[in-house]
Amino acid sequence: MLPRPGRLLHGSVTLLFCLLCCWPSPRGAPTCPMLCTCYFPPTVSCQANNFSSVPRVLPPNAQRLFLQNNLIGALRAGTFGPSTVTLWLYSNNISSIQPGTFRHLPALEELAGDNRHLRSLDPDTFRGLERLQSLHLYRCQLSSLPSTLFRSLFSLQYLYLQENNLLYLQDDLFVDLANLSHLFLHGNKIRVLSEHVFRGLGGLDRLLLHVNRLHSVHRWAFRDLAKLTILYLFNNSLATLPGETLAELPSLEFLRLNNNPWACDCRARSLWAWFQRARVSSSDVACATPPERQGRDLRHLSQADFRDCAPANHAPARPAGGTKPKWGGEPEAGRPHSNSSSNHLYGLGEAGAPPADPSSFYRDLPASDIRSPKYDSPTEVDYWAGYGSEEGRLKEGCTGPGCSPLDSGACRPGILPAALPPLLLLLLGPPGL
Repeated sequence: MLPRPGRLLHGSVTLLFCLLCCWPSPRGAPTCPMLCTCYFPPTVSCQANNFSSVPRVLPPNAQRLFLQNNLIGALRAGTFGPSTVTLWLYSNNISSIQPGTFRHLPALEELAGDNRHLRSLDPDTFRGLERLQSLHLYRCQLSSLPSTLFRSLFSLQYLYLQENNLLYLQDDLFVDLANLSHLFLHGNKIRVLSEHVFRGLGGLDRLLLHVNRLHSVHRWAFRDLAKLTILYLFNNSLATLPGETLAELPSLEFLRLNNNPWACDCRARSLWAWFQRARVSSSDVACATPPERQGRDLRHLSQADFRDCAPANHAPARPAGGTKPKWGGEPEAGRPHSNSSSNHLYGLGEAGAPPADPSSFYRDLPASDIRSPKYDSPTEVDYWAGYGSEEGRLKEGCTGPGCSPLDSGACRPGILPAALPPLLLLLLGPPGL
């Protein structure tokens, strides 16, 4: 009795799938590391395998490496290939990064390296990453940053430094980051913002500095931030803030100043006057002193509350000074932009569309939320959810009832053969053959 054609076809497809995944690799061809999963586009996922080191053999053409949630303790030069575009190393035990580890990664666009054991970085750690757009260094134990750490990172748009132990930020630390749009510094121990701390950040859109120990902000600290729309300064130790400081932010839309010990005496007059003119969404600014004004909102004081104050002196002239990067090159005009390769990689709009964060799962911070936001580590689901190119849909796979396991796009160790034996083609032929 001959088998039914449909049953024969189903068995042929199953056999083909098994042969594809188990076919021996040609000599010299890249293979998937043991215990890892590989898919197309060239992606290697080795997350949560308790690896104590990066696998010695990685496919040289791999573009995305997911190595998070392991026990990796150190990174060495020569570990990663030049095709790497995305590299996730968060939630490991990394305590040292050898200088030169990332030096020969010209295509790298996103680096997630937050690790609770990482206490220091070499000044040249990120040297040469001129296409890097997103850098994650949050929840480490960094107490200081080398003054040249971000040198020549001209494409950087998103910098995550929150929840470290940073005590200070030196002048011109970010001077080369003309394209930076998001700077997250909350949850540190920063006490003072100096005059030139944000020099060069002409494209910055949001600056988060809440939950620090700020007690002093230089009058001209924000003078280069003409495009800033969101500023969070809540949960600090600020008693005063010159109104002239905020007047340097013509694009400001959302401001959070709550939970600071505001002194609502004559020192607050310029800040009060700024609020009378400004059109921003603001939190309350509760007075801590003097006792008779404790609990009142500084914004709602009246001119009469300052009638005993001496006439205001003219504010010192705004210092002249451009934003030319200290390390050479001119800041680019307009809003930050992505290069075309990134637009394709992350499924962004056509040329000319507004830039989007490759790590969009971090990006959309509700402006009305005055609590300290928490940013959980990304997952591969987060990554692929934002991956919208035609190649990315191969990973999403077929979801219909007639789909086979091949549609998942995943393959365990081994690679697909370049050509199938003629016998396999016969198996897939019409039932009548």
